[in-house]
Amino acid sequence: MKFDALDIFLEHRRQQQSWHHNKVSGTDPMDSLVTVEMNITELCNRKCVFCPRADETVFPNRKLNMDVAVSAKVASDLASIGYQGRISFTGWGESLLNKKFADHIQVFRVHLPENTIETNTNGDKLNPERIRTLYASGLTYLYVNMYDGPEQMQKFSDMFQEAGIRKERFRLRCRWSGPDDKFGITMNNRGGILNRPELGHTPLRDPLRQKCYYPFFKMFVDFDGTVFFCSNDWGRTTPIGNVMQASVRDLWLSPKLKQIRERLSGSDRSVHPCSACDVNGMLHGKHSFDILTKYYGIAPVED
Repeated sequence: MKFDALDIFLEHRRQQQSWHHNKVSGTDPMDSLVTVEMNITELCNRKCVFCPRADETVFPNRKLNMDVAVSAKVASDLASIGYQGRISFTGWGESLLNKKFADHIQVFRVHLPENTIETNTNGDKLNPERIRTLYASGLTYLYVNMYDGPEQMQKFSDMFQEAGIRKERFRLRCRWSGPDDKFGITMNNRGGILNRPELGHTPLRDPLRQKCYYPFFKMFVDFDGTVFFCSNDWGRTTPIGNVMQASVRDLWLSPKLKQIRERLSGSDRSVHPCSACDVNGMLHGKHSFDILTKYYGIAPVED
């Protein structure tokens, strides 16, 4: 059974980015920052076969949660630069397992009253009351990834209806389709940490010769405030700095990130973890790529 949910979601992301870039001038390098991804917990209650968490020796569950002070610092920094992009509570854990999740949403909403704030969840911890609390705290969109079967469509539709949330404020995403349909997601080997030959994803032996836009449009903030250069760096190999010790602007325009972007703009993935990564990093983010390569004076290499 084939699903078009992936194409629909990618188009949704492209529309969001287009909307963002229509609101900014494109002359400030910070206009390239479209997404700030917050990994507010190191816990997940599932072990999906396509996720590194399926093997606890590779990526174990840890009772570590982001303090609200980290979100407050990021939100304040973003407000100071007139950030127009989105805040995404997703990352490497299940955000609903952070008991202060609503507080994290609220501090962003206070500082960024007009920005999109969204989250992804497996839905296991949702109920109508929890849904209402999240939206009352300032959530814009909630994406439910359904892994168990089509019967979940009705279950969650009824739940959101009972909570009084309009259909345009949530999305139910089919994830039960199995490996033949890549589970309805953009499958990749998570920066080379996922080794699942039966799914067609193992660490690469030879690096791809392809650009990657991820570090040009997205900032990833870990539970302790550490910023990693890419949300696919599940091995935490390449930290850029910490938001509690430096501003978002300084981190985004840091010399270390510049070096990484210079390599990737030339289709050079020879440095780990990019060397082992099989992600197609060109599905969206081209406008941000153009802003930063112009800012750096880089002449991109054609693939």
